[in-house]
Formats: sequence, C-alpha cells, structure tokens
Amino acid sequence: MKYLPFLFLLLFSMEIAAQNTLDAPSLEFVCELKVKLKAPYIVGDTPHGMRRIIPIIGGSFEGPKMKGEILDGGADWQIVRKDGVAELEAHYQIKTDDGVIIYIKNTGLRVATPEVAARIGRGEAVSPSEYYFRAIPKFEAPQGKYEWMNNAIFICKGIRNPDNVAIQVWKVL
Repeated sequence: MKYLPFLFLLLFSMEIAAQNTLDAPSLEFVCELKVKLKAPYIVGDTPHGMRRIIPIIGGSFEGPKMKGEILDGGADWQIVRKDGVAELEAHYQIKTDDGVIIYIKNTGLRVATPEVAARIGRGEAVSPSEYYFRAIPKFEAPQGKYEWMNNAIFICKGIRNPDNVAIQVWKVL
C-alpha cells in the first residue's frame, strides 16, 4: 500500500509525457523541377551584399500529380552576404501539361564554403552533400485542379547541376 501513491504518480507522469510527445510533420513528394538558367547579371556590391540576378529561361517539371514546363521570364534575385551565404528569391511560372499556369515565389539559402561556391560558379558538377540548398516555395494557382497548392506549406531541396538547377518539392502534411 505504501507504494500506491508512487505508482499513481508514475502512471500519471507517463500519461502526461505520452500526451506531450512531439510528432514531426510528414512530407509528400510533389514534383521535381529542372530549371534552365541564363548567365547572371552582376549588379555588384550593395549595402546588403553582392547582388546578382539570374534569369530563368525554361525547363520542365514532373511529379505524381502534375507535370509540364517552366516558362521563360522568371529570375532569381540573389544577395551573396559577406559570409558567403546566398540568399535566394526566385519568381517564375510553370505551365502544366493541361494548360494551367501557376506562379511560384521561392525563397531560401545556399550555404557553401568559398571553394565549393567557386566550383558551382564555374559550372562544375558538385555533390549536393557539399552544400546546403533549401527553400520554401509558395504557389499561386487558379481555381480548379491545382488550387490545393494555395493552401499548403512546401519545402524544397535544390541541387545545382552544370546545365540546370533541380528543385525537389515536398508538401508538408
């Protein structure tokens, strides 16, 4: 009997701990974009860092629920900070194979050592394990088949290839 209060306290504590267990959100793969770029326009050093603008000139995308093309006319407005980190803000549009145009604003970071950044800048193949390239795409789709994209959070992983940027997109569930 003398252990009953201790046992009750232990069971109560275990119940509270079980209720407070944190479950990480799941992810659902949406698509992979292969973005074609033109040579950057270098604005140069500004009060915020080194500014460059990289035109987006096309490409393609494909995933389980959608596929199509990346339209010409977007760009990635980048700031390279004094510490070498590139802050990314890309605005562009995609067109699905069934004719729907979806706007994307993608903000993120690419973190690399100066040596790795120089290799990427020269167009060399660099393993994605050598740098951190993550972003948060926000989609604006018209009413219809793709409007679900307006009401979700997405994350993406970027991979800089010599001839494109691969952007792998997941929906946070």
